Amino acid sequence: MTEPGPPAAGTKLRIIRMAFLAGVVTFGAMVMFLVGRDGPRAPERAATMQVMNIIFLVAAAAGIVWMQRKHATEQDPSQRTTWNICAWAFGEVTALTGAVHYLLVGSPIPYLVGLGMMLAAFALVPIRD
Repeated sequence: MTEPGPPAAGTKLRIIRMAFLAGVVTFGAMVMFLVGRDGPRAPERAATMQVMNIIFLVAAAAGIVWMQRKHATEQDPSQRTTWNICAWAFGEVTALTGAVHYLLVGSPIPYLVGLGMMLAAFALVPIRD
């Protein structure tokens, strides 16, 4: 029998994308459990966290759009893989920042917006096999 070769780049990227999503969703579920049980940790920081979330959201949106354009014109598959992972990481940062906001302040809206930004990064910078 022949041994299977290494997985294709597209398969590796799909695994990475699922790892990004699984980590964010698991963290969000744990935050939901903790906030529901104990309540918000630091509601006095709501204004600071909101400004930080908006800054991360705007920076991530600009970064994802810029990386999407670079990804679309890139011919080298290894460079496209790099653009995929970087853009998805920008989306993940917004979701994780939103989850921290949820943990500290008790509002799930920034987490859900960040999760939407992460899914938008997946859609805007797709895997090109």
